[in-house]
Amino acid sequence: MTYAIYVMEKVDTRGFFEVLFDFGFHHFIAVRLAGVIYGLLLAVGALYALIWVVGAFQVSALYGLLTLLVLAPLGFILYAMIARVYLEIVIALVRVAENTGEILTLLRRKANPEA
Repeated sequence: MTYAIYVMEKVDTRGFFEVLFDFGFHHFIAVRLAGVIYGLLLAVGALYALIWVVGAFQVSALYGLLTLLVLAPLGFILYAMIARVYLEIVIALVRVAENTGEILTLLRRKANPEA
């Protein structure tokens, strides 16, 4: 099998909802949703940082300024890094599973070429 044919077979033509409601879990959706999930996590982190700053200003002006200028940005960056690393780990595991399945398919075709 040439590489071009292999790539053509690898193209995922299944729709989003077909993969979403695949109760056999034969296809993964994590890679498709990773950007959306990361965006939502960043929005939640930004909202939490804003709530933290507002609460800090209610305690005192000095604590509010410290939180606004130092603590909240550092906390948000740390949160964003942890969220990004977590999503990258999940995507790496999903891609390992996909690639393992593709290798198995190719090996089965090679072992039994007439099928």
